[in-house]
Amino acid sequence: MTDILNFIQSDFSSTLYPLKTNRILAQVHGKEISDYIYQKILNGDHEGDSFLSQHRVYATKPKGHLRRTAKLDPVAEYFIYDICYRNRSIFRPQVSENRCSFGYRFENGSQIPVHVAFNAYKKELKRCSETFKHNIQFDIASYFNSIYHHDICHWFSSKDGVSDIDGQALGQFFREINSGRSVDFLPHGIYPCKMLGNEFLKFIDMSGMLKSKMIIRFMDDFTLFDDDPNVLKHDFIRIQQLFGQFALNVNPSKTYYDNIVGDIQEQLSDIKESLKEIVTDYEEVATASGVEVVETEVEIENPLSVDQVNILVGLLRNEALEESDADLILGFLGIHSDSLLELLPILLERFPNLIKHIYSVCAEVKDKESLTDIILSYLNSDAHFLEYQLFWLAALIEDHLFGVGRYGEVLVKIHEITVDMKIARAKVLEIPEQGFGFKELRDECLKTGQSDWLSWSSAIGTQSLKPAERNYMLNYFSSSSPMNYLIASGVRKL
Repeated sequence: MTDILNFIQSDFSSTLYPLKTNRILAQVHGKEISDYIYQKILNGDHEGDSFLSQHRVYATKPKGHLRRTAKLDPVAEYFIYDICYRNRSIFRPQVSENRCSFGYRFENGSQIPVHVAFNAYKKELKRCSETFKHNIQFDIASYFNSIYHHDICHWFSSKDGVSDIDGQALGQFFREINSGRSVDFLPHGIYPCKMLGNEFLKFIDMSGMLKSKMIIRFMDDFTLFDDDPNVLKHDFIRIQQLFGQFALNVNPSKTYYDNIVGDIQEQLSDIKESLKEIVTDYEEVATASGVEVVETEVEIENPLSVDQVNILVGLLRNEALEESDADLILGFLGIHSDSLLELLPILLERFPNLIKHIYSVCAEVKDKESLTDIILSYLNSDAHFLEYQLFWLAALIEDHLFGVGRYGEVLVKIHEITVDMKIARAKVLEIPEQGFGFKELRDECLKTGQSDWLSWSSAIGTQSLKPAERNYMLNYFSSSSPMNYLIASGVRKL
């Protein structure tokens, strides 16, 4: 049980929508959640108990694109971590020295951190670029949203060491959390699902029909290397045919020929050229897909000088600034976060995809009252807000600004704005603030007996009340559904 909790805890901050409701319940009520899953949900004698259909959410991606996924409830999330951890032996190292895949498995008892795996991937890309004359890079279009339910469940069940019970359980899980739909069922942004998605693609690594000297893969980002371009073209066609057996397609807009590490397909922007002049240890790495790159940390060996900080802050004012450029600059300025305060309104408005990075940088801001005022002013503007932004702004308030200045007004404003954004509103309700009318708001959610994210997070939000008052508020809530009862039982332990 402790190992599962460590897995959940270590991955928590890396997920797209890290609601503390799930983490707290896993910590204090993990055994009971496990018993409910394996003794009732997966037991054919309890037809009234099942995995619930999961709530659909969207996370931001560069250039206004959205990543469609689901936010798993406390029971569903616990299950996917548990089943992947118990079957971690099926997630293997790379096939061979010339068929390399990186990350998303366990090594020496712990999962390999994404940034560690990505750094190893970058080094291998660079080595091969210097060794071979030609390469081709590509990725799978909307990979997680395109995998077919039967394919991944059949693959999982067929692995040595996976019991029939676990094979059937995973199939039931994916079927029920997605209301029976056979695609768009694999949640994004959590490590166990990345393990599944990564290992499933090993059928490409193991194919004996591919002749390229090197095949390097990071999840669904592929790079083939060889001195003969005809070999690469043959393998590229063959891989697309292999993908076709599972209804997967290559993304034409992210297919590149003969990229060299240190270059990108298009001409570098003036901003990137400026960055190379300002920060000498900046390196551009070209990949077919940039999805996982944002999870890595920019490391600077030497602190920036005052002049460098001023120049970088000046670059953030540039109207022509691209989102990827702003992301890099934020990484460099992380330890100089007070310099960003006056620019924060611009970053919030122009670059919604950077909100998680902004959340991290704001942890180091010393003038917290000014930061709270800036966020409140932004929320009172006419901006178009995305749920992902509002979720992370609420997390920022809880983790970095709780009790500071007008933080209560910020929480109230986010609650008002998120009337149609259930997960962002749940983030506000789970924060154990009893003032500003939040105790009454939670009481309304709990008394109706509803069984959804608003009531579950409201239950967690009562944790700072005295036990007698808290337990009274949970009475109606706990009797309305098995999930409510499970959650209320966990909250009473706090």
